[in-house]
Amino acid sequence: MNSIYSIKKSLLPLILCVAMTAGVFQSCSFLDIDPYITDLATMDSVFKRPEYAQRYLDNVYSYIPDPGALTASQSMSLPWVAISDEGMFTIKRANHPYNYFANNELSSDNLYSYNSRWSDLYEGIRKADIFLQEIHNCTEVSDLKRLEWTGEALFVKAYLYFELMLMFGPVPIVPPPVTMDTPLEDLFIERGTWDECSDHVVGLLREAIRLLPTFYAEASDVGKPTKNSAMAVLSRLTLYTASPLYNGENAEFAGFVNDAGVPYLNPEKSNEKWAIAAAAAKQLVDLKPADLYNVPRLPNTPDPPVPAADRANFPNGVGGIDHFHSYSDMFNGVCQLASDNVEILFSRQGTSVNAANRYLSPRIINGYGDMNLTQNLVDAYYMANGRTIQDATPDCPYETGYTVNDFTFSGARETNGMTILGGTHRWYLNREMRFYATVVFNNSYILSISTPTASVNLVDGRVAKFYFNSQSGKDIASTSTWGAGSIDTEDYPMTGYLCRKFTGPEDSWYSGGHQTTKFIAVYRMAEVYLNYVEAMNELDQSYTIGDVTVSRDLSEMKRCFNLVRYRAGLPGISDADLGDRQRVRDLILRERQVEFAWEGRRYFDLRRTKTAVDYENQPVRGVNVDARSSDPDAFHSIVRVNQRAWTYKVFTSRQTFFPVPKTEADKNPKLDQMPGY
Repeated sequence: MNSIYSIKKSLLPLILCVAMTAGVFQSCSFLDIDPYITDLATMDSVFKRPEYAQRYLDNVYSYIPDPGALTASQSMSLPWVAISDEGMFTIKRANHPYNYFANNELSSDNLYSYNSRWSDLYEGIRKADIFLQEIHNCTEVSDLKRLEWTGEALFVKAYLYFELMLMFGPVPIVPPPVTMDTPLEDLFIERGTWDECSDHVVGLLREAIRLLPTFYAEASDVGKPTKNSAMAVLSRLTLYTASPLYNGENAEFAGFVNDAGVPYLNPEKSNEKWAIAAAAAKQLVDLKPADLYNVPRLPNTPDPPVPAADRANFPNGVGGIDHFHSYSDMFNGVCQLASDNVEILFSRQGTSVNAANRYLSPRIINGYGDMNLTQNLVDAYYMANGRTIQDATPDCPYETGYTVNDFTFSGARETNGMTILGGTHRWYLNREMRFYATVVFNNSYILSISTPTASVNLVDGRVAKFYFNSQSGKDIASTSTWGAGSIDTEDYPMTGYLCRKFTGPEDSWYSGGHQTTKFIAVYRMAEVYLNYVEAMNELDQSYTIGDVTVSRDLSEMKRCFNLVRYRAGLPGISDADLGDRQRVRDLILRERQVEFAWEGRRYFDLRRTKTAVDYENQPVRGVNVDARSSDPDAFHSIVRVNQRAWTYKVFTSRQTFFPVPKTEADKNPKLDQMPGY
């Protein structure tokens, strides 16, 4: 077994064969075995050599899952987008298993591409523990360097535990040190409660915060965690722990208890947990009071239709910045360096996002088109004046009909701008800028600057059209041998929408084209501002947590919420809204839905707030991709997606967490399986 119960195997191969897989930074492939290691192959001798200690630590980083790997066929991928209500994958097979989970068909016997995730994450934790136990032997580096390395290993250990909790719920906490002499029965560990797991990870993070540097001087260190990185994880974890699922609203798990009868999920609400979350966020907000990435206004930046009170220059209003690029450039590779982005708290430098992007891209740039946005997400974006589509006004209408002329904003048509073509349905006009940075809708112009001229589609050019008979539509996928047989019958957008967010202006999947190098913003300040608002909204009194005092401070709630809104070019929250706790809850859930679209937050937001039952049991909707270009009105009608039998989602309580793989549960008699499995 590769997890916590396999430590009885020899540790020597673990040290000698440290696989340098694609990690957070650039690294080698394998630890070189020189005569020194051959002759003196013990853990302490390995850790005496700084270069080997650094390589070992790099390997520990490699166990961090890759948020840019959106498809399960990629190493360390994450499934959250495709199995929440914000996305739908058109394929259902062993190496793309999302719909087994979305359709409530997952079993502990087979987690498909995620069968080894439990053991992989525990293996990473075990390696972090070995590093922490042995790094004192590396006397060739300074005390300061050893402390910094210790902080990094503690951060990764905490990160991996949190990933286990997110996927599997409360998990066993393994007490180090674990050696070859550890009795086997000591390795049979029951789950901790969620609160015990949370407290353990909080402790690791607080120690990491103490040891990690505030910043790194060398460019090669970009991607390593800083104090702010650990504080960001702490903010997310404490917010989740305060949320209803883990804080008193979990009656469906009443029978999920340990051998002593203690519930794994706390059935009693504690308002102090919201104060702890607010305090964790406040510490970062105080350090970075208005640190969102932004790009200065361009000559053709649209003027947001917001009230005069919201027109001051950013961060006090919407003025002075280009709202499209201030959002899109963080994700599509235009902002090349995480160090250039004041918003980034922790980033993944080595990522498979470009491989995933091919699944998000239309056929006219040789993409597959089978990771789709849902109509539910498309409809969640606001109008440019901050109204919903259901509450649109005549000055910023949500209407039918089609555009006549092309128009471009936020740059030039052939380099960096966003172009709305003539013939585009007016549903897609007058929307907020995050919509244009994220959604590929029918008749979208795709820059794809690196696509060779000879490869530009002779029929649709670089325009993503999703009609039945268009080059990126259903008929081509059903009948074509385009791409030397590489096209599958499911390779088309069944909802009529694709994701633009992570696709750069140059990206192309044709031979001779290329994709811009990108990093993934795993934690960023926009989340912390919204965490702070959400936690403050729940407070019933003033609390002092450590040396931080928090309360339901309406002015600070307004300021932090409006930072995110102003960057998007939207008007701020009203005083009337702030006075209504439930209204604030609803606004935050929606703001997080669009601000963090396809970043993996939505899946957990719905579960922790107990709203997955409402959203993930709704029909998966899109436009009518069976309609031909000769009947655009038929195409632009909202329908339930029924292109395949699996294009539906259902949520029951058993889908709150993944089951522990049966092979793992069978080896540990103390490990309780998740209810329903």
